[in-house]
Parts: sequence; C-alpha cells; structure tokens
Amino acid sequence: MVKKSLLKLYSATLLLVGVLIFIMLVTAAVIQFWLFPNIDSFKEKITNFASQASNQKIVIGSIKADWQGINPHLSLSNIDIFDAENRPALQLKNTNILLSWLSIPMLEPHLAELKIQAPELTIRRMTNGEVFVGGISMSGSSKPDLPNWLLRQTKLTILNAKVVWLDEMRGAPSLSLDHLNLEVFSPPWRSLIKNHSLTLSATPSTGTHHPINITASIYGNDVSLIEQWHGNATVSLKNAKSRRIQTLV
Repeated sequence: MVKKSLLKLYSATLLLVGVLIFIMLVTAAVIQFWLFPNIDSFKEKITNFASQASNQKIVIGSIKADWQGINPHLSLSNIDIFDAENRPALQLKNTNILLSWLSIPMLEPHLAELKIQAPELTIRRMTNGEVFVGGISMSGSSKPDLPNWLLRQTKLTILNAKVVWLDEMRGAPSLSLDHLNLEVFSPPWRSLIKNHSLTLSATPSTGTHHPINITASIYGNDVSLIEQWHGNATVSLKNAKSRRIQTLV
C-alpha cells in the first residue's frame, strides 16, 4: 500500500512538472514570436491602462523587450507621472523589468527584479496642508494594492534617485535627498514569513555632505497596517556613531 501510494505521488508530481514545463514553453513561444515583435504597439494601451488605474496622467517614452538569460526583460524609458496641476511629480528615465517564471505557479505577475535608474520624485505640501507624494494625495483613502504587490517582488532596486520636498505652506526653500540608492530584497522564501531586507543611502542637500546609510530587516506585508510592522535598522553617518533601532513602527 505504501509503495502504491508513493508511485501515485511520484506520477502526480511528474504530471504536474510536465504541465508546468509545457505552459512555460508555450508562454515563451508567445513572448518571443508575438509579444516581442509587437511590444511598441502596446505602449498606448499600457499608458492608458496605467493612467486610468492610477487616476493620473502618465506618459511613456519607449518600450523595448528582449531576453536576459531565460527571463523576459522589458526596458521602459522616459516615464512621466503628472499631478492634478499637470506638473511632473515623478519622472522615471530608465526602468528595467525582469519577469520571473514564478508568475505561473504564483498566478500573478512576479518580477525577478525591478530596477529604476535616476528617478526624480516630488513631495509637495500645499498651502492648505495637504501633502502629495508623486502627485498622489496622502489625505485620500488608502490604496495599498500596488505597494503591497511591490513588496512581494524578489528585488526592487532604485539607483541615483532624487527626492525633492516642496513646502508651499511655509514658503520655505526646497530640500532634497540626492544620489539616493535603495534596494529591497524579498525572495519568495522570505515573503512567506513577510521578511524584507533593505539598504538605503542618500545625501541631504543641507546639513552634511556625507551620505546617510540605513540597513534594515523588517517584517510586514501590508502598508495599510504599518503599525503592525516590526524589525530592526542601523543608521550610520560619517563622523557620527551608528545607531541601531530595534523596533520599527
């Protein structure tokens, strides 16, 4: 009986693996012979879908596609996201998307890596106190679907970013974080326990010419429940003692 049960389990496993391999081969053929040759024709549809989903004007300069190893790779350039006043709130000059074959068993789009190079983000506080991040009002209802999905991706990398703080309520000069580099690493096995490792470095426009460095290990998977997150972080600055923060809230 045990032997028969093992044989049935072995056969079922082989069948499942065979089906997954077949689906991957069919998907690879569709990507190679249909999606890649026509990728630029999808730019307008992708732009319209992203604009409607975010309720913001979005412009995409160009889209290119190829293979990086066995993974499909998309390169998007000159993505501009506008605020309600039609001002650029987030500019992405070069974005690379490396798709993962884990998308098939996970039944949702999964990325091996999302790399964003030299983005520029504007955070604006209006005269009435309302704060906009990338053109999105922070006083509106929470929409955690996109950031929660990003947390489930294997690797998020942001290189040489610039974050600008504009305070129209105080009429103060703009402040910025320059040369900001961020990496969030969440391999699938860590995602099961809601763990993410984070490294960040950035240089403030005032106060110091040295970069601030942060490393952290955090637990949480829902940005709308940030009060339930926990972990630890280390913050360091040249010519200053590093400080370890045991609990993140």
